[in-house]
Amino acid sequence: MTAAAEVREHCLQARGNARTDGLVPALTLLTRALSPKAPPRGPRGHAVLPKELLDEFAAMEAADAGRGERRDDVPVPGLAVLRPDGDTDAAKATDGLDAHAWDTGLAWLRLGMSERLREACIAYLAARQVEGTSLLMQQMVKGTLADVLIEHLEIEGVLEELADAPDGDRTLARLQRQITRADRTLLRLLGAHGFTADGPGPTAHASELLADVYRREDP
Repeated sequence: MTAAAEVREHCLQARGNARTDGLVPALTLLTRALSPKAPPRGPRGHAVLPKELLDEFAAMEAADAGRGERRDDVPVPGLAVLRPDGDTDAAKATDGLDAHAWDTGLAWLRLGMSERLREACIAYLAARQVEGTSLLMQQMVKGTLADVLIEHLEIEGVLEELADAPDGDRTLARLQRQITRADRTLLRLLGAHGFTADGPGPTAHASELLADVYRREDP
């Protein structure tokens, strides 16, 4: 199998894992596949990773572990942000990382998370009734969900063709914004439930944070 084929396989696995298992397991597997020896960092030296992986990377770095950096929790159990403390050589921080492969994998992973959110939204609305009718049957709700499904299919199609795109980074940046818009649309359908501690809002926010941390093209 060629390197490009292996990357594609990891990307598709990231999407599937995100959709079925959630953010932390999918991000763990993608990181171990594409950046097994060092935290994959964005252009400003930050990383968003499962805490388990941060501990493993710290053990690998031994004496340099944690020097000049700090961890901040995000509102998703098991996930943290690694932040540089002071000046950081971003180029050095990303040495050895195939940035395009990583960014492509993240887009596939976020697509899987957005599809997971869509499925959770459908299940939640189907169980809610107004005057004896499921919220899922309301015309506005059905129309909005159909629009999100079309967005997801479009994102999938562009990602499938991305290897042939001459401006891959710009395309990925556009797709990340498109995924974020789809997530926000779904959260609005969920109302207050989308933003409660046990709702899907915190995970959607963490997914958006991933896009922001690793963005290499200005909006």
